[in-house]
Amino acid sequence: MLRIFCLGIIASIMYANTCAQNIGFSALYNMQAEGFGVGARWELRSEKDWQFVPQFSYFLPFNKVHEWTVGIAVQRVLFRQGKWSGYALGHLGYNKWMNPEASAMKNAQSNNWNGELGAGMKWGKRIKPFIEWRYNIRFQEAHWQLGLLFSVKGGGPKKEKCAAYN
Repeated sequence: MLRIFCLGIIASIMYANTCAQNIGFSALYNMQAEGFGVGARWELRSEKDWQFVPQFSYFLPFNKVHEWTVGIAVQRVLFRQGKWSGYALGHLGYNKWMNPEASAMKNAQSNNWNGELGAGMKWGKRIKPFIEWRYNIRFQEAHWQLGLLFSVKGGGPKKEKCAAYN
């Protein structure tokens, strides 16, 4: 499973040269654990209906739950209206929980695989504020993300026109 996950991330990075991209950061709030975190993301195919988004998040040590997660989300754009767009997402990630012994959960473990479902909205062209809500299926908890995306590439290489056909 870990090999397939790593191959997916590598394929996304290799594919990045041929598509529009956004790079961004976010602030996170886990509602059940009442914890704050920070995140970073690289949104590939940002102008298409299906987007691939490698991500990293870190919940800070002063929280009840101190953890980090690295993963990839697949986003499906549901609508575009002017500068607004809304999307649904699915996320698979590897999670390293730094303090599972502090949890009241039975069989709390340091190493976990997480699946999340959610939805989000973003606004703008070059700089895009966004908001997301996600639900972690395994741990049955939700969190919000509020952040900014920055457009860094407008698409793949341009095709040259043949002078004979102009």
